[in-house]
Amino acid sequence: MMVCPYDEGRLLLVLQIDHSKVTGWFAAHWGNDTFAPPTPYHAMVLAAQEHDTGWWDWEIKPHLNDEGLPPDYIGSIKHLGGRVWLDFYRHGISRLAEQDAYAGYMVSLHADGLLTQGRGLLSYMPDYTVYPEVKEFLSEQESFRAELMKQMKDSEDYRDFVSDEQLWTNFKLMEVYDQMGQFVCNRYPFSSTHRKNGPSATLSNVPVPVRPGKNDTILTFDIKDESRATVTPYPFDVDPLVVSFQGRVIPKRRYKNQSELLKEYYRAERVMINYSLQSK
Repeated sequence: MMVCPYDEGRLLLVLQIDHSKVTGWFAAHWGNDTFAPPTPYHAMVLAAQEHDTGWWDWEIKPHLNDEGLPPDYIGSIKHLGGRVWLDFYRHGISRLAEQDAYAGYMVSLHADGLLTQGRGLLSYMPDYTVYPEVKEFLSEQESFRAELMKQMKDSEDYRDFVSDEQLWTNFKLMEVYDQMGQFVCNRYPFSSTHRKNGPSATLSNVPVPVRPGKNDTILTFDIKDESRATVTPYPFDVDPLVVSFQGRVIPKRRYKNQSELLKEYYRAERVMINYSLQSK
């Protein structure tokens, strides 16, 4: 979950499963005269929308960190425990692949990237490949993707989208969508400067695919006020793009135990956060 101040006495919790929906919203609206829409469209939107839904396994009953606070998502592999994180991500990938092989393949690649510094795109992230359980997970997922690839090559819907070039383009798009989803959802209000970690205003300089035959670019967010930001160059099919997501508000204090946290967590006020992204 993403944890940030809501006001002086309360915290805002944005669940990863809700952040995931925002990420899917970006994928669904990606594409205009400058940027090509993602292809295959339905599978890529589904992958973006569901990329973090494995977190549901943990977020239905979260626990505290060592400081007695709800844990923020940054560094979650370490503070939740590698096995916990790997297990719920594995479950989310498997569940998605049952519905759509291509979407499952892309989220498996995304999980790989979270453990391997974005497959070279995100050098600021920790490299988790030194841990035996991570190596095991990566090897397992590589084998799983090989099985999904067989399905994709046999599919009339997907066989034209499985080249190395296409998969690398789509992996970069997944990272861009996720970076955008984090940047938008991990702060409140939009203009808050409290958060010191996570994606930058240039989305950690992840190269953004434009369209075939064009060089990748970098997106830049310029936050204008508490609810609006410009994005340059602008990648969406509507302008402005209104982004809405749910958060939970709980008292800002240290909790004695999980039971005390869950009481506030389950009865927390739900609030809707509304931001707007525009070209100028």
